[in-house]
Amino acid sequence: MPARLSLLLSTVLVANLAVAEEFPNPLPKEPIPNVQTLPEHYPTTWAFLDYSGARFELRNVGSDAHEAKGNLPARESTAALLVSTQRPEIYLADTVWSRGSFGTRTDFIDIYDPKTLTLKGEIVLPGPRGLMSPREGTFTFTDSERLGLIFNFTPGSAVTVVDLVGRKVLGKVDIPGCSLAYPTGERGFTALCQSGTALTVRLDAHGKVVGRSETTAFNALDNDPVFTSSALINKVRYFPTMQGNVQSLDLSGNEAKVLPKWSLVSPEEAAQHWAPGGWQVSATDEKRLMYVLMHPDAREGSQKIPGPEVWVFDVTSQKRVSRLRLVRPGVSIAVTLNSEPMLLVQTTTGLDVYNAGTGAWLRTLQLPGLNTRMLIQPIH
Repeated sequence: MPARLSLLLSTVLVANLAVAEEFPNPLPKEPIPNVQTLPEHYPTTWAFLDYSGARFELRNVGSDAHEAKGNLPARESTAALLVSTQRPEIYLADTVWSRGSFGTRTDFIDIYDPKTLTLKGEIVLPGPRGLMSPREGTFTFTDSERLGLIFNFTPGSAVTVVDLVGRKVLGKVDIPGCSLAYPTGERGFTALCQSGTALTVRLDAHGKVVGRSETTAFNALDNDPVFTSSALINKVRYFPTMQGNVQSLDLSGNEAKVLPKWSLVSPEEAAQHWAPGGWQVSATDEKRLMYVLMHPDAREGSQKIPGPEVWVFDVTSQKRVSRLRLVRPGVSIAVTLNSEPMLLVQTTTGLDVYNAGTGAWLRTLQLPGLNTRMLIQPIH
């Protein structure tokens, strides 16, 4: 045997003996494939993280083990996700082209089993649905989650009404000059309009329009427009504005009602130019508190700058009840809906988890593959 080969074999033998001594009880071999089943009703310490074009990742944000429980694929960066609380189903609105980035376009809703994350159905949409960064109002429920509403943009704006139980499209509602869809009343939706008003559309059980109404102008688009991100508390949507105010819409009835505007900032804080900023800038918890991502030195065009603080408000008294300083500036926020809520903050590098009551940092989850802003959806 050549001396060089003999030396190599001796080195490998010594290395194997060293490994055996260091790990006397090696881990057993894992079965392949190893397929697990998730609970039908997810714990409220879990959340879906929208990777904006890569995937929807289901994470256990309440665990120091940093568990990823599963993934749903997204074909397009504008895909939108809904998790039903009435049926064991998850809905994903998405778009594909026959030649990758061009060719024949198909818009559709995929329906997944929450226990196995396997595809169980599909609804093809007439389209074209609005292709925009993940945000509130592009895909939503109404009628106790029986109907799904898809915002379309051609650039004419409309809403496609889908029977999610019957697996069929019921029709399309034109909403010229208006955008997005927020559930309203028993079976309707409200859209924000370019005139600064809000349009409410009422539907019957078959998805047909039975009434329309429009509010007076309230959205100061030229100097203090609302963010499309809102906190929903007792069927009232609280929209932060770019100048540090809150504009509320009561969507409990058949028509949207504009409520008085109020301020998030004191005169001293206004002088320091504190204002909301980021992407998903507001959230709520089980205590019906409103969380707002804030940054100082606000100026024209700074509304997407990450915020170093989250302010918490009692919407009834319209007073701030706490001020949480973040370890790292946040881009998007959400709050888990459990007895000890956690504040979830997307940063430029990961997801920071805090005790929502005390503001104490709990853990940081790495988000491999994330290269943009995300939408965080806590489990209800």
